[in-house]
Amino acid sequence: MNNKIKIIEVSEPKHIERFLQLPEKVYQGDKNWIRPLDKDIEQVFDPNKNSFHSHGIITRWIAMCGDTCVGRVAAFVNFRTANSFKQPTGGMGFFECIHSQDIAFSLFDTCRDWLKEFGIGAMDGPINFGENNAWWGLVVEGYEPPLYRNNYNPSYYREFFERYGFQTYFEQYYYNYDFKKGLSPRYYEFGRRLAQREEYHCENVDLNNIEKYADDFREVYNQGWKTHDNFKEMKAKRALSLFKTMKPVIDKDLIWFLYHNDRPIGFIIMIPELNTLLRNFRRGRFGIIQKLQLKIGLTMKMCKVAYGSVIGFIPEFQHKGLEALLFYHIHQKLVPEGKYETLKIGWAGDFNPRVVNLYQKLGFKKVQTSRTYRYLFDPSMPFERAPIIP
Repeated sequence: MNNKIKIIEVSEPKHIERFLQLPEKVYQGDKNWIRPLDKDIEQVFDPNKNSFHSHGIITRWIAMCGDTCVGRVAAFVNFRTANSFKQPTGGMGFFECIHSQDIAFSLFDTCRDWLKEFGIGAMDGPINFGENNAWWGLVVEGYEPPLYRNNYNPSYYREFFERYGFQTYFEQYYYNYDFKKGLSPRYYEFGRRLAQREEYHCENVDLNNIEKYADDFREVYNQGWKTHDNFKEMKAKRALSLFKTMKPVIDKDLIWFLYHNDRPIGFIIMIPELNTLLRNFRRGRFGIIQKLQLKIGLTMKMCKVAYGSVIGFIPEFQHKGLEALLFYHIHQKLVPEGKYETLKIGWAGDFNPRVVNLYQKLGFKKVQTSRTYRYLFDPSMPFERAPIIP
């Protein structure tokens, strides 16, 4: 390690402030970067706000050169999933660093050595100590302004990860969809015909009955995602918590459920793309003024971009073209009003080729590629990419 580099575990308020402020130095002059809200970063490290602390452990560090903060990183172990791989696997994330390989490698070494103390033999990164719909993956192509609570990084980070020995575990694809252009005529007609069948019906979420939709979401999720790598069943409490967390920014016209004879079989969850409104907030703060600005922006329908975080169906209704029915209803509702112009989707993994093909068929345009890397502590161990979902 370079003697000028000092790695300090974050344990004091001044360390937290440096951890949060460092990206201002890294992204100075980058017009695409949108600073995350401090509260969104800090809740990951707060046991009272992040349920993963009940079955895992996390810590973080800053790198100092003299009195200047030049890097940061976090490492964590999810004890529920760590031993489900061929080698026990932990995670690292929230990495930011000036353009110095020595500093980057010192931070990576710190994560590796800390994880070894828990019997871990590999680390994935950059990932989140939480759900994979936030702070997940390293951007390697398509350096667009980031989606809300999604990673963004300088292009030189890729060189740091790959020179250190991280290998691609899977790729993540992000897509744009033009509401004005709409579905292809073939898919639109197919959706219209499905809408005439009595056994199917679509409805958007009712905010006065959010418990019902949280439960419908959980039912579809637990069946539709059970083939995914390291799947863990979602409990009712967790599903309701997710919906309650989203409630302040939910537009009921963006969350749709599909039913077959009143049984929930699919959904699409979209929210207004908040970074459209947050990009002018200063220094990551979210106080009274910022909350008012956000509320005004949502009320005045200033956000023309929707963010589609997830779409899915239970297994027996997958691969039947039912996404056309969902999008048919969405178009019938949203397009005449002109409420939203673009839908951004994040993300589809290359380990799920059926979903990737679905987005292509629907006319979505791939605009960004990120990577989730894995680093094996023992280089003699065979490396395997994420298994393909059949």
